[in-house]
Amino acid sequence: MRGRANTAALAVGLVGLTDWLAGGCAGLRSERYERDRMVADLSDALRDEALKLPDGDQRERLVQGLIQVHDMMVGAAMLKPEPSGGGPKLPEPEGGAAPAPPWAVMFAPKGLVIGFFTRSRNFDNIPGDDGLEVRVQPLDQFGDPTKAVGSYRIEMFAYRLQSEDKRGQRLGHWFVRVLDADANRKYYDPIDRSYVFPLLWNYEVEPGTAVIVQATYYPPGGFEEKLFAQRVIKIGAEGQ
Repeated sequence: MRGRANTAALAVGLVGLTDWLAGGCAGLRSERYERDRMVADLSDALRDEALKLPDGDQRERLVQGLIQVHDMMVGAAMLKPEPSGGGPKLPEPEGGAAPAPPWAVMFAPKGLVIGFFTRSRNFDNIPGDDGLEVRVQPLDQFGDPTKAVGSYRIEMFAYRLQSEDKRGQRLGHWFVRVLDADANRKYYDPIDRSYVFPLLWNYEVEPGTAVIVQATYYPPGGFEEKLFAQRVIKIGAEGQ
């Protein structure tokens, strides 16, 4: 009960701060930097509280509210879907160029979201996180979660708060194929309704580092275009 009360209090506090954060800190670049840092810290704290809730429905409502507040404050303009460049040439998705039948297009992925619970993880039980657990959720034309056969490119960039282009040095790059039933069973989480990719990085990333996790979905032949999503997370945040 105490945990739920703390969570509710934190949620009320965050909502109460949104007007001040949106208005009072919208001037100079240094003020925007401070605002963004505070939003990231509050989001991390509230996410950790949400993870402690045993009630799935209550936790889902809180998480959805946090996502809306976070996206409202930080804004999509901070992260631009520009070509990353410098990466290896990716293989072409399998399949042909024939159009998909109407019944397939109806529930085909039309949007992509990187899940709120995407985080850094410790996979080897040695102190210190050594990779990412990236949760990618395809959405159909109705805005509902859907499964999406295809290939996923995941990238991790250093986050530059005081720069027009928020993406700094690329810190990680992975390419995951989900092209058959076995791969779907391996990666799809029916509770979270997203694909969960455990990804090891090649070298240590300092705890507390803010990074941009970027996902690109490449459909197999027959659909129109690739999909794109980004999210800012903090490496090694408490509770991860």
